[in-house]
Amino acid sequence: QQIMSTPSTSTTDSRLAEMTAKMTAREAEIRRRIEELRACRAEGKSEAEQYTAFEAAFDAERLAIVEDMEALESVKTAAISTVEINNSLAAINDKIACLQRYHSDSVGFLPAYVSASAKAKVEELANKLADLRERVVPKKKFAFSSAASSNRNPKQQQPQQQPQKQQQQTQQPKVEPTLHNLTGKTVVLSDESVANKDILLSDLADCTIKVLSHPATLHLNGLTNCTILCGPVHRSVLIEKCTDFTLVVACHQLRLHCSTRCKLYLHVTSTPIIEYSNDVLIAPYNFNYANLSDHVTLSGLNWHRNQWDQVQDFNHLAGHVASPNWSIMPEADRLNWEE
Repeated sequence: QQIMSTPSTSTTDSRLAEMTAKMTAREAEIRRRIEELRACRAEGKSEAEQYTAFEAAFDAERLAIVEDMEALESVKTAAISTVEINNSLAAINDKIACLQRYHSDSVGFLPAYVSASAKAKVEELANKLADLRERVVPKKKFAFSSAASSNRNPKQQQPQQQPQKQQQQTQQPKVEPTLHNLTGKTVVLSDESVANKDILLSDLADCTIKVLSHPATLHLNGLTNCTILCGPVHRSVLIEKCTDFTLVVACHQLRLHCSTRCKLYLHVTSTPIIEYSNDVLIAPYNFNYANLSDHVTLSGLNWHRNQWDQVQDFNHLAGHVASPNWSIMPEADRLNWEE
């Protein structure tokens, strides 16, 4: 019976990969339509022609985003990691923001009622995505602290519940290692424990976390007054609801959501994205520790490409005006990070 479950997992992975590919293609299509719209204006076409083109493109892309959300929900109960689900949710969120930019770029020629309707549809998509997030990423009781307490008191374990827990762990891969609900701690995660693994740090206050390795992904959620020093991350870094914190990290992709008073020292090979965030200071990555060069090689990051200062603010659509939500950190204020 266990052998028969493998094709199901493989099929699910294939469906998720197919959905992700479609989402990427659609985002490129939205960007292409925005450029076409700008070209249409430059050619002096009438507002009626521009409006007709906008309405057709906007509705098509809105329906495509709805299909993406339905597709993600259809695979939520299978053996998909929380990281994969979060990455898909982030991609959908980016597509909604891209559609919002499409609307903003078109306001000048749209009738008022059409513009208001488009704005309401974008808000509806955002609300649907928030509801979807609640359904496909249920709140977890993280295992890190409970595992530690189990090690301290092995006799307190309940044998009759252990098989059920083991079954849940095999059916629902979890993000680990996880640090959750800590205050005033300094924790060092070494090479062996986190190499090429997904790390989740959540609900931490007044903590310093050092990741001296090359994790696969890094998720930060609900951090207050914390400092996170991290080696090169193979793929993405996702930051949500963090305040008064410092992050020093190298990665392929970085997204910052709903955060304030952040200091980010970055080496990132794609443009960093921020949304619903403010008072963000950006500086180049400068963390140095013994095995950094080896970890850079193992992570596969391009160390000659760094777009740390090419931030995209999805809540600031006026391209000719600098975003008020982020700025370059003055060199005199930058700290040197060594281990």
